[in-house]
Amino acid sequence: MKSKFLFGALLGSIALASCTADEELNSPAVSQESPIKFAVSLEGSDGMPILTRADMTSDFGLNFEAGDLMSLFHGIADVSSSLTGYQNAIYEGSAKDGEAFVFTTKSMVLEKGAIMVYPADTAFTNNGSVAPVITIPENQDTRTKELTPYMSELLTIGGYNEPSTENTAGYGKKYDIILKRVGTTLILTTVPSNTDKIDGLGVSPLKVSSIEMNASGAFTTSISVKYNVATPYRNSEFPLWTKVSDVDVDNATVANALTTTDITNNYNAVFTLLPTKTSTIISGANVVIKTNYGKVTLEDAKGDIWGKTATTVTYDKTVTEGIQEVLDNTWTDATTGSFIGEKIGKYGKRSIQADMSTLDMNGLHITDQQHLIDALKVYDAIANDATVDFFLDGDENGEFVMDAEATAAYEARVADAGNNITFKLSTDPATQCDAVKFVSTTETEVPATLKFGTATPVKFAGLWKYSDSKTFDYITSLEVVEGATMTMTNMVTATATNPTTTVITNNGTVNISGATTLKLNMTNNGIIDIPVGAEFLMNGAELTNNATSLEVYGKIDNAGSLGVQSNTSGKINNYGYITQKNADAYTYVSTNASTGKTFADAFAADAKIGTIELFGTGNVNTVVASTGLPGFIKVITNATSVTQAEVGEYANYVEITGACTACDILPATVKYVEVKSSARVVWTTTAFTLTGLIVDEGYSLNIPRGSAVTATTTYLKGRIYNAGTFTCDDFDGYLGGASTDANNVIVGG
Repeated sequence: MKSKFLFGALLGSIALASCTADEELNSPAVSQESPIKFAVSLEGSDGMPILTRADMTSDFGLNFEAGDLMSLFHGIADVSSSLTGYQNAIYEGSAKDGEAFVFTTKSMVLEKGAIMVYPADTAFTNNGSVAPVITIPENQDTRTKELTPYMSELLTIGGYNEPSTENTAGYGKKYDIILKRVGTTLILTTVPSNTDKIDGLGVSPLKVSSIEMNASGAFTTSISVKYNVATPYRNSEFPLWTKVSDVDVDNATVANALTTTDITNNYNAVFTLLPTKTSTIISGANVVIKTNYGKVTLEDAKGDIWGKTATTVTYDKTVTEGIQEVLDNTWTDATTGSFIGEKIGKYGKRSIQADMSTLDMNGLHITDQQHLIDALKVYDAIANDATVDFFLDGDENGEFVMDAEATAAYEARVADAGNNITFKLSTDPATQCDAVKFVSTTETEVPATLKFGTATPVKFAGLWKYSDSKTFDYITSLEVVEGATMTMTNMVTATATNPTTTVITNNGTVNISGATTLKLNMTNNGIIDIPVGAEFLMNGAELTNNATSLEVYGKIDNAGSLGVQSNTSGKINNYGYITQKNADAYTYVSTNASTGKTFADAFAADAKIGTIELFGTGNVNTVVASTGLPGFIKVITNATSVTQAEVGEYANYVEITGACTACDILPATVKYVEVKSSARVVWTTTAFTLTGLIVDEGYSLNIPRGSAVTATTTYLKGRIYNAGTFTCDDFDGYLGGASTDANNVIVGG
């Protein structure tokens, strides 16, 4: 039994009332108590099966539900014309407990011509300048079928009549409307064969993700409503129905393909189509079935693989013939129902055979590490060593993550000289991948071979070891991520192509073990630990202990040896913090500050000053090359009274901590003094000149009568009590500050 549904407007609403095939001729718009969801009417034809209410409910969920919207294009001057000059009234579906489902509007409905269209034009693209246009997307999903287009007949709404509640202009009026289907629903079922070649591999089951129909200029995606001179079949019952509504199939907008991701039961693809453009004859059509392991392309060369879905399918058409048959039946005469003799959209089920052992894996998107492992097994089983590209999809962080098992599978593949799989990063907006992250929970050697087909940043998380030469292709960078640990030992090097150099960035911890030679450039934003007896030596590599702000910088804890091997192009740039951990440590750096930058310059990407903290008062084993800048060579003292003995001869920076109360004359090598004592420090000096003086908030310095201090730049957030002579004109420098900080110098007035 076919379902028919009538619509009426009551108090500014369209109430939905259902009736059986026998009842539909009896009474217009008699509302009844019904569930909130109702199916809309759909007229069948001899050409394609009729969609029953059960079909629509169980197969498609096409019932109306609260919040659904329709457009009433009203105020058309003449329904026998070009259908222009209208306004768009949006009707919204709703229901209250115990009441019929209704569509309501807050708009005033104008007299003259009108047509109801589902779904609503909520963007108001149809502005009245041309006839209303109905559209469908080329790329369809589960929502598309729920928005299958319908329309009413062309209506003529009478002038405003206060006593009348039906079919006249105004607000809160009732209109007799039945919607007819404009869109056609096609269920295309893939009937697979040879799936056992995949199912028996112990991998995730074969799953269809999308199906695409391709035929040049075949698929209507936009079509205008127009009038038909014929009188509606039920005009005698519903005088409101003045002319038959039609669509302009002569001037439809077409596309070369329709794609759907609306797949039910793994193999049933749901397409929504619009009436086919006049004289559309296709050739060379194909169907592309995309799965989690590749795609199968079905073409005419496959023979008769298309047929009507049935208990036993007769495959009697090629792909082109099958799609042509569907196109020919998207707008044909109804033989039953409310629109007999009028063109309506249809519903059909078709089946197509697909040999899954012919999957083309080229272009496959790998969603995660398990998918990678499975896809490699499937490739080995069916791909016959074909040359393919695998695209790695990014997760929510834009990364493709591999744990130990996936890493081993990947490494074995790219290290194989006969490998024909190229791994690339996805560039699709929805799956864009910016980096590959390898994760290990136990210390694991960095893969001997890292190869990709496009520029790829590589990250390491967890526990790793780098102890010998690697082979890199398209590796733009290696990163030890925050929280990760990498042990470096022996020779840290690689043979690299595309590009020929690869930079290591450490944002975690790098532990140096034994004699370690670095031949790859490295930037340290994290921690490098060089224990007693270990060496970390540059051989043609440039190590930059970096700083990204005054608070965020790389740290090197050196209890062994750090330096550059002679007669190489190696270099060590320190812009962060190096700590000499014992008196026997050797720290040789190339420069300890950015070229040309001083304490008077604010911190910036090209204005950074590094710090080397001496062990005790230091020794001759801390060296900055003569071609470099000394930066800060720091001694930290917590002596109660600071003298030359507490500073020594190697430091240029003294940090006074503890509960120091007195500072005497300092060595002439000292150019920077920082006061961090919990007590006020009294500095007794006849005349001392500094490049930089630092007294941060919460600390204070007293320059007593008879003492004199001159500073080129002072960072002063604490207090300087000046009873002697303090000279400084610059309070804005490397650590920040402002000229108004001069107010923190306290004098007698």
